[in-house]
Amino acid sequence: MTARTDTDRPQAQKILARLEELRPWLREHQAEAEQQRRIPQDTIERLDAAGLFALTTPRRYGGADFTTRELHDVYRVLGAGCGATAWMVWAAAGGNLWSFSFADDVMSPVYASPWTGNHTFAVGGTSRRMSGAARRVDGGWMVQGAWPFATGSVHASHGFLAVFYDETDDAKVGMVLVPKEELVARDDWDAMGMAATGSQTVATDGELFVPDERFSTPQQLNAHIADLTEQGLGPRRGGLARSLVTGTGVALGMADHAMEVFLGGVGKRSIPYSPYARQLDAPITHLTVGRAHARIHAAGLVADAAVAELDRLDAAGADPTEREVVRFHTDVAYVWDACSAAVETLFRASGASAIIKRQPLQRIARNCRAGSLHAAHNIDTWMETMGRELCGVEAGPASTSVLERRS
Repeated sequence: MTARTDTDRPQAQKILARLEELRPWLREHQAEAEQQRRIPQDTIERLDAAGLFALTTPRRYGGADFTTRELHDVYRVLGAGCGATAWMVWAAAGGNLWSFSFADDVMSPVYASPWTGNHTFAVGGTSRRMSGAARRVDGGWMVQGAWPFATGSVHASHGFLAVFYDETDDAKVGMVLVPKEELVARDDWDAMGMAATGSQTVATDGELFVPDERFSTPQQLNAHIADLTEQGLGPRRGGLARSLVTGTGVALGMADHAMEVFLGGVGKRSIPYSPYARQLDAPITHLTVGRAHARIHAAGLVADAAVAELDRLDAAGADPTEREVVRFHTDVAYVWDACSAAVETLFRASGASAIIKRQPLQRIARNCRAGSLHAAHNIDTWMETMGRELCGVEAGPASTSVLERRS
């Protein structure tokens, strides 16, 4: 399978323009998406027609090959329309890194088959509780388990599922590629935030046979990426850190939307029990807007710096160092925390009417806070990790994503 040329791959500016056109539709259907606990099929079809799911297809199979900047900007525009939709698309795109660990005759049919939406999703790896188990048999592996928070699984045809293949050694973890039709979908996603992402648990019904060609490990992934990179078919540099940095666009997009909603109402609302017939006239409103703006602006600058550095490394053909990876993680956590705090500030200043479900600000606040609580975005974890790194203090081994494991 050869790579498509730059002229026939979907281009970022075209997708951005289409997303701008889709923004009113996405906002109008956020409540419906939350009630369904998934992205409505009509929305999936519109996003697919706009070329958005090219983000979730590897370049060697005809997908987009966007820079970190382009991806980040796409997620920011999408997040300003519907944060949950942006999260689902971002999560599905990041999981496609695992496609690089399997042979073309395995992956090509997955992406070549007619499909509307994201072809694949990925889940598990940080712990046994979040993963399945595998045991060796002739010709393959017997796999069993349940994988919670399988974002994008509702809309996908195949899943990359993390499995531990040694009962005592947590370093022995791999990924299996499984058609979704062979899994049980538990439809158990019922959350206060990001409810529309369809992040259900998927499970096996007893043991499931997976042939050798659909089993891989981090070592095989790294080796295959190195081979493909020599052929000019590898992914852009940065790995999981790059995926997380691009995802800050989701947080910033939601913050942009929250500011737009708040400013759209300050000239219409009053502040009860105060002398202000218009919220716009109250100095506390100006302070609130200034504080929220400063947080969003600062978060955007941090994200922009990380985006630029990753694109610089990619252009130089270099991977980030371990220290740089920690810094990127910390930057990502800062952006999510700052955006969530800014949205919460605007929400609290909007009065009791903002809690009504037809009001968009309460949903934005819940979605942004939920995103900031994701393990990879937790501000306390990453501030401590960055501080320990700067102080030169060694610590015991930490749990990591299966994408980050090297041995």
